[in-house]
Formats: sequence, structure tokens, C-alpha cells
Amino acid sequence: MKIRRLATLGAVATVTVAAAPATALGATLAPLKPCYVSVPSSPPQLELVSVAGSGFTPNSKVDVAVDGRTAVNGVPVDAAGNLPAGVQAPAPFIAKRDKPFTVVATEQGNAASTASQASRVTALNVGIQPRKARPSSRVRFRGRGFTGQGPVYGHYRYKGKNRKRVTFKPSGPCGTFSQRKKQIPVSRPGTGEWTLQFDQQKRYARTPSSVFVRLTIVVTRTVRFSSLTPAPTPEFGFPAG
Repeated sequence: MKIRRLATLGAVATVTVAAAPATALGATLAPLKPCYVSVPSSPPQLELVSVAGSGFTPNSKVDVAVDGRTAVNGVPVDAAGNLPAGVQAPAPFIAKRDKPFTVVATEQGNAASTASQASRVTALNVGIQPRKARPSSRVRFRGRGFTGQGPVYGHYRYKGKNRKRVTFKPSGPCGTFSQRKKQIPVSRPGTGEWTLQFDQQKRYARTPSSVFVRLTIVVTRTVRFSSLTPAPTPEFGFPAG
């Protein structure tokens, strides 16, 4: 999965203007993925949408817009009327839940030659309710944005060591789950900070090959309760590359 930080939005690819010959015959865009991921980190990170199309006027130029905002200007169309490989635009930013969005490619100087495709974007997030409970209590885990293949893994770590791994089953195009489990499924958990990392990689890694959300849970002996720590947690991330 490739990403682009929000600060890089609006990068422009400049090409030499060429005279447009005959009108295109039915411009179309290839179907998009069912759902893309927006990470509410600082700065936000956005999954890139790969845009492929055909049927444009040969040797023309095309502007690509996402939800009405131009993302890439002047993409050169080849002699066969196809968009070149590697055209990408960041998905829209969203901080909560998910929403639909549309990608539109329009020929410069020929608005009649326009093609579009729709998809969805979801915020990457995991929440636990209630925020304060006994470690052995069953709490509600809710997550979204885990669009990779297979289950979501919850890796419990304490004092730098793996202590337990649990699984969640995401569903739908935007990888959502809602399940009740013990907050810390370990007998007599130690006091202090526990780290719970959600990702889609079975073997724990600090920087997994999937998106991840990392929460910190504090276990306090005096009241025999555990609670999620306030901001700046949770931590979010896309895989590298």
C-alpha cells in the first residue's frame, strides 16, 4: 500500500501542450478499489488511488479531480487514448467513519470527454468501550480501516514482550469489526502500561506490513482497574513503501 502525506496534495505534472485531434470515443476509467484508508495522524496520511483510463482523445491532456478538487493536472494521454501507468491521486481525508467519493478525469479543452468512478474512504481507527474497566471485564472493541486480506490481530505487549494475541474478523469493504472480548485476556496482568497493537500481520512487528493502530492501556493495582490513556495515543500508521 502506497501513501502520501496530506502536505503533498496538489502536486502538478507539467507537460507540453499538444494540439488535440479528433474527439474521444467514450472515455472510461477503470474500477477503483471498494474502499481506501485515511489515517488521522499528524500530519494525516492518505492512501493513493491509482487511476487508469482509456477512450480519451489521443495525445490530449487530462485533469484528475477527487471529490471536485483537482489532484493532478495535465496528465498526458498516449497515442491510443489511454492514461499512462502510474497516475495516482490521494483519497480524501476523513477523520471519522467512512463516506463515498468520486474520481473524475476530464480532458483539457473538451469537457464532453469526461469519465468517473466512485469508491469509499474510511478513517483508520480502533476504540474500546468502556474506557475504564477491570482487566478481566469483557469490553467492546470497534475498528475500521483494516482493508487487507485476513483477520485483524490484537497483539498484547508488556515490558517489551509479547503476552497474548487475539483475532477479530473484519467485514464489509472498509474492514470494520465490533466484538466483545476481555480487555486484557491474561491471568493477573501486571500493573503499569500495556500496549495493544491492531494490525493484519500475524507475527508482531513494531512496523508491520499493514496499517496499524496502537493503544496504551494502564493497569492500576489500587483500584484494580485498567484504563486507556488519553491523547496522544492512539498511534496510527501505514506500511512503509
